[in-house]
Amino acid sequence: MLRFPLRDIAGTLASSPDLESALSALLGYLRALQPGWHPTVALYDGVHERFEKVYSLERGHLRRRDVSVSSDHLPARLVRKFIRPSAFFNGDDRRALLEKLFHTSPGYVPDRFEGQQLEPLTAAVGWQSCTCLPLNDRDELLGLVVLVCARPQAFGPAVTDALQPLRGLASLAIARRLHATGRVTPEMRAAEEASRRTNAALHERVRELEGELQNLTGENEARGATLQSLMREMERVRAGSAGDEGERLHLQRQAKALEDQVGAAGELLNDAYSQLAALQSRMDELEHTLDFVREAFDVIASDPDAGSVTRRFVAWFSDRFQAGRCTLMRVDDQAGDLRIMAHRGLDPQVAARVRVAMGQGVAGWVAHHQQPVLVRERRDDAIVRHTSLDHYNSDSFMSLPLVHRHRVVGVLNLSNKRDGEAFDDLDLDRAKLASHVLAQALGERDRRPEMRAAA
Repeated sequence: MLRFPLRDIAGTLASSPDLESALSALLGYLRALQPGWHPTVALYDGVHERFEKVYSLERGHLRRRDVSVSSDHLPARLVRKFIRPSAFFNGDDRRALLEKLFHTSPGYVPDRFEGQQLEPLTAAVGWQSCTCLPLNDRDELLGLVVLVCARPQAFGPAVTDALQPLRGLASLAIARRLHATGRVTPEMRAAEEASRRTNAALHERVRELEGELQNLTGENEARGATLQSLMREMERVRAGSAGDEGERLHLQRQAKALEDQVGAAGELLNDAYSQLAALQSRMDELEHTLDFVREAFDVIASDPDAGSVTRRFVAWFSDRFQAGRCTLMRVDDQAGDLRIMAHRGLDPQVAARVRVAMGQGVAGWVAHHQQPVLVRERRDDAIVRHTSLDHYNSDSFMSLPLVHRHRVVGVLNLSNKRDGEAFDDLDLDRAKLASHVLAQALGERDRRPEMRAAA
């Protein structure tokens, strides 16, 4: 049975300063595990649907080979399994299904007729057996680990299963390094797509309102011209000594009706202008929110170290929300409570002593129910209230659960907004979006112990 030093591998991959260092460490572990194996890592460009770089380890040195292997020149079974599986899924939960696919169908072993098509991605040695393991970020293929061996049938189901923890660790490390060099993550792409759809709908509504405004303005101008004509006619009748009283009354009624129509049209114009201004404001808010999410991803990209990224997130949350206090609490699975991992605006000695049981207090309630809390002001019927740990400049605070893969990994607390102001719904919406990014960073680090347990 294959045994991996997963603790050492996880530490080495996490501390690798760049992508090539991580790939060198991965290939080195595979060569040390089985000297008869010849591993390569082929990186995939999802935009152009082709493999562009193949890395191998030769005499202890990482070598890169530039290739251009499109999906159309690879075995159809491999393409259907890892590159274009979305053709089978058309529902709203397609992304979840694709992500699950990488874990339920983790390997591909070519038959003897498919081997020649894979040769551009394999080591330049004679081989009799081969297996391919996907490197993925959720539902996206990042590349393949390609293992070849001179022995026939060297990669059975047991070998593939034993390689899964290492594959998971390598996927995390490579995804993080690629994101640090500018790759757009699935979460960021989804946020941008949602913003694009919302903005498109808002732009369409703006165009409709502008058309209505134009029509209303034209109608109002026509009514105004008619009203002026009637007023002139009334003056003419009033000036005539033998003017017809009946005609004069008829003109007065017409003028009054037109005045009422002009007044109603003016109100409609005011309403339309108000709606247009509200839509423009909403579009500006959405654009700012998208920039906000981009900043959150930049925090991870600018600091790949798992330890310091939490402190950077706390500082970033404090600055962006103008919060004098921000605490990041982590779930201690063994003790079953929450403990402060990083903080700003709290006495370090106090922070070191804090232990919050699941379900108790603000953070405990949020962690237990996995629901955010926004309190604007003191209320007798509030579900949760401030603790008495320190001084608060207002009764307004936010507390958000950090959930990764349906498991709570921590709680983020924000209070003491500048000048004693209250947090609002827009603050909560933006904090929830950014907290998903923080939860992803924490959850990925937590997955390494899970890999150790799997081994």
